[in-house]
Parts: sequence; structure tokens; C-alpha cells
Amino acid sequence: MRAQQMSFRFGGPVTPVVKTIMIINAAMFLAQELAGIFAPGVIEPLLGLNHQGLAGEFRLWQPATYMFLHGGWFHIIFNLIGMWMFAGELENHWGSRMFFKYYMFAGVGAGIFIAAMNYMIQLRYAGFLPAYQPTTIGASGALYGLLLAFGMTWPNREVLLYFLFPVKMKYLVIIFGLIEFFGTLSSIQSPGGNISHIGHVGGIVSGLVFLLAVRSGIGAQAGTRTGRGKAPGLLKKYRLRKKQREISERIEAKAIIDRLLDKIARQGMSALTADERNSLEWARRHYYPEKNETIH
Repeated sequence: MRAQQMSFRFGGPVTPVVKTIMIINAAMFLAQELAGIFAPGVIEPLLGLNHQGLAGEFRLWQPATYMFLHGGWFHIIFNLIGMWMFAGELENHWGSRMFFKYYMFAGVGAGIFIAAMNYMIQLRYAGFLPAYQPTTIGASGALYGLLLAFGMTWPNREVLLYFLFPVKMKYLVIIFGLIEFFGTLSSIQSPGGNISHIGHVGGIVSGLVFLLAVRSGIGAQAGTRTGRGKAPGLLKKYRLRKKQREISERIEAKAIIDRLLDKIARQGMSALTADERNSLEWARRHYYPEKNETIH
């Protein structure tokens, strides 16, 4: 019997859509920094999510654009690290198109939750909080959606919480979900603070709705007049294409492993170039997938 070993690695693969989202976030943050010097107070009210902009000035793009802005170096670095850790594997697992749809659905869904919360607070505290017009920015809502999807896809995968404590993903999602839920209740009673707990909850709930819709076939049914009998067939085709892609990647990985192992046998491990080592690592992950990898 082959003993399974627990492996550790920092982060995940930087896949095409993940790379594009990270570049857009970095570019927008640079634009914010430059605007803060030359034109303060221009970008955030226009592209960030706030009640006056959305409900008063009908800036209907805000629930989609707010997630590409950030409130400082720590904010953007934390979110990009979170994407690096969880997003790439999901894109590899689902494919780029479905990953992008999920990311945007979770982020925009979180934005709708934030907008609803702002509206409710304006109604409840009208006259008491005349100056309370928070502008929400950041990808955290979408990131919490990714956290949920990762936990539902690999519930028993272990991560190091705060880089110290190993915990399974299914428990991590529950822990963070409860923290954000009670944080939201506290925000309703005492509006203010720099953390959008409702945005995090909104990302989790929106992600859950998306995943349940896909699993039940509702997502495949969308766009047809009746959808009767078509959703299961489309879902089956999606699963078939996914399986074909996995088989194709495994065949490619086997060819890479055979070629590089032959080179190692003839010339030794030191003969491999950096690109060949990266190719060998990619092939190892796709030909020998490890169910119990730990990331931190």
C-alpha cells in the first residue's frame, strides 16, 4: 500500500483569468494612487459603491466596478494573496469561462447586498445619520465567494489558518461565515467601521446560489424559452467536456514526465532548466493529483 504524504505549498497556480483580474486590480490601484495626488476624490465616488451614487445619481455600474478598487496597500495585497491561494485551482477545475462567471456573480451579488444594506440604514436612521454615506471598495465579497467554492469543492483540504493552525476548508468556511454574519448584525445596530461584513456575507450567499443553480441545472437552463429537458443535457455536456479536458491534460502530463525522467536518468536532476522544472511540477500535479495537499 502506498502511504500518502501531506505536502505543503504557498499559494496556487496563476491561471489566465486570475492573472487578468489581478492585473486589473493592480492597474486600478495605481490609478487610484495617482488620482490621490493629482485629482483627489474622483475615482472612488465614481466607481466605488455608495448609496448616493447608486440610488441618487443612478450610477448603475457601481455594483460591478467597486470590486476593482482598494483602500490601501494592505487591502489590495491581502486580497491578491487570497486570490493567489484559492482562485487558480478553481479556474483549472472549472475552466476559465465558468470561473469568470462565478467570480463576477459573487462580486456583483455582494455589491447588491451592500447596496440593500445602505438603503436599509438610510431608511432606519434617516435624520440621525445625515452624513453617513460610506463608499465600499474592494474584492473581498468576491473573495469570500471563492472561499466558499473552494470549501465546497475540496471540503477536506487543509489550510493553515493565520499560517499557524491547520484546519479543513469546510470548517474554515463555517468559521468565517459565522464571523461575518454576526459582524453584519452588529453593523445593523451600530453602522460604521471599515469592514463591510454584509459584503462578505453577500459574496458567500451569492456564490452558494450560483453553485446550487449549476448543480441543479438551472444555470444551464437559463436563456431558453422553456428549458424543459435541456438543462440536464447541457449539464451533462459540460461535465463531459470537463472530463475530456482532464484526460487530455493527463495524457500531456504523462508525455512530459516520461521525457523529463528520461533526461534525468541520462544527465541527472541538475540538467533540468527552470522551465523544465516548472513543466515537471505542472505534470506531477495533473498526473498525480494529491487529495490531501495543505496550502497556507
